[in-house]
Amino acid sequence: MPYSDADIANARQDLLAQANVGADQEAVGKRYPKAVAVPGRPGFPSEMDALVAYLQVLGTMVDFADIGIEKLQQ
Repeated sequence: MPYSDADIANARQDLLAQANVGADQEAVGKRYPKAVAVPGRPGFPSEMDALVAYLQVLGTMVDFADIGIEKLQQ
């Protein structure tokens, strides 16, 4: 997805607004009108938290030292 200059300029504010449950979401909603907020339970991991954790641990399970460079090239 190509990002506009405005998207890039507002990335930090958007991140902080999305990470803070009590933050004003109006500006983010205007920039991303198709976005959907999913209510969560503060203090409890969501399915998205579990998915991100799983993907992060997958990245640590590969020992690239055991794989030759020729197998990594496509």
